[in-house]
Amino acid sequence: MTTTANTTTAERLLECLVSAGIDYVFANLGTDHVPIIEALAKRRLHGKHSPEFILCPHENIAVHMALGYASATGKGQAVMVHVDAGTANAAMGIHNAARTRVPVLLMAGKSPFAVQGELPGGRDNYVHFVQDPFDIGSLVRPYVKWEYVLMSDCNIGEVTRRAHSVMHTEPCGPAYLVMPREVLAAPATNPDKPFGAAQYGTTQMGGLSASQIENISKRLFESTDPVLVSSYLGRNPLAPPVLEQFCDCFGVRVVEANPTHLNIARDCVWASGFDASKLIGQADTVVLLDTDVPWLPKFAKPRPDATCIQMDVDASKSSFPMWGFGAEVRIQTDSFEALTALIRYAKTHATEDFLRTVQSRKQAIEKQKSEASAATGGLLSQAKESASSGATGVVLKPILQALNKLLSVQDIVVNEAIRNAPVVLGELTRTEPGTYFSNAGGGLGASSGWALGLKLAHPERRVVQIVGDGSFHFCTPTSFYAVSRNRRLPILTIVLNNGGWQAVKEAVLRMYPEGDAFDANKFQANLDSNNTRFSLIAEAFGAKGLEISSMRQVDAVLKEALAVLDAGTSVLIDLKLPPIE
Repeated sequence: MTTTANTTTAERLLECLVSAGIDYVFANLGTDHVPIIEALAKRRLHGKHSPEFILCPHENIAVHMALGYASATGKGQAVMVHVDAGTANAAMGIHNAARTRVPVLLMAGKSPFAVQGELPGGRDNYVHFVQDPFDIGSLVRPYVKWEYVLMSDCNIGEVTRRAHSVMHTEPCGPAYLVMPREVLAAPATNPDKPFGAAQYGTTQMGGLSASQIENISKRLFESTDPVLVSSYLGRNPLAPPVLEQFCDCFGVRVVEANPTHLNIARDCVWASGFDASKLIGQADTVVLLDTDVPWLPKFAKPRPDATCIQMDVDASKSSFPMWGFGAEVRIQTDSFEALTALIRYAKTHATEDFLRTVQSRKQAIEKQKSEASAATGGLLSQAKESASSGATGVVLKPILQALNKLLSVQDIVVNEAIRNAPVVLGELTRTEPGTYFSNAGGGLGASSGWALGLKLAHPERRVVQIVGDGSFHFCTPTSFYAVSRNRRLPILTIVLNNGGWQAVKEAVLRMYPEGDAFDANKFQANLDSNNTRFSLIAEAFGAKGLEISSMRQVDAVLKEALAVLDAGTSVLIDLKLPPIE
């Protein structure tokens, strides 16, 4: 770093971001960022390295693009937004970052505080008066792990390093930094201070103690029907194959409940679907491994004599005001390290009788899966027969089955299909770590930005976004396609277009199954999307727009879409499903 008389705090900020490991700033800029824009130009002129700024026309894309990149690489990046307005637009994405436990540094400018022209960077615009709330941090405080207002260049190295270390310390999550314009414009006069990762880096989470390993292993050795539930173990790409080894050692079936990542290869014999409620009622041992909502207690509970074991990077769920899942053994731990230790113990302590028991369980599950596959194998052929007879309309499962045959094992699927998400999970068989992502938060419209971030991290792979039409409205699609075009990040988007919000209709029916809304067939969920040509939004930005409205179109459209995608152009397929009302 340098500390010359004509160096501004904004320039120092860029240097410190580079030093902390920030490669990208996903930005939606405003008047508060003028010193940073000037500093970027100056550093470029003098050949000095700065983070690469990726301009995003909406903050929704900026935040979720950062989350996608961090999900793929483990490296949290920065998002830069405009004062309180940009922070408010980014708040939903920061909620998603917190719930999915993804590191990101949200950086917001602050309206200038100098009113009468006392300082460089003071107020010179109408909006500087109206964009100055009493507590800008309150817009995102429920979701961030750390927040700070930059007051001077004297501690800027420590501030950026601390933000980076806190957001990467498990459980990972967002940090928030506010930067007044006058501070950014001021000369940087304080000497450099080193704040490297070696001394000021992340806090590491440990594994299990020897007594914990022995206790958990003995419980599993004694179990006759163990089930493990996980949602985000696969944040560590090394973990899924280790979970499979753990299952081979202890004979444990795995349910992925609301998975945000691929936690186990879905063609593995131990992989047992995505609905724990079907298994926990009979299991005598339930292992909760990196999961927030393993099942819905209103509809399912473990049997009264079952033993529950929780191992989680966030065991206390301290950011959840209410949680409600009990466990006899509850440990905050690095789950990858915990699984590795349990495997080592099993390999030296499992008896021959127990190993035979595990093998018998495995054979029984293989037989059960084979019979279930044979029973459902005729669906695709039935749909094709319907298509050949001239019938209109589409059936989602066989379409996804056809897509599954065309995807490679390295292709990445981003699932925001909401009520159809279980169908996507069941039919697009992902087997490799890092090839499946979904949002754990409640903020819809995440998948488009997430897909762009994943593609930025893995330009050599296809990225397929599957999104409901209701969520696609939230995806700020014009911003999505602008970034896709400008940054040459081609994405295949399949919009499951059933005309509205199926989740809203189902929620009404769960509470009032025979109510007045049911009688009137009016659920306030119809967006009339079936009559909307989403493909034209893609075409406005140079992407390819396609539609599927009958089964006879499926094979040709999917093959065309992938060919266009492989040639470097984004594609949107408007998949016309039966309308919800």
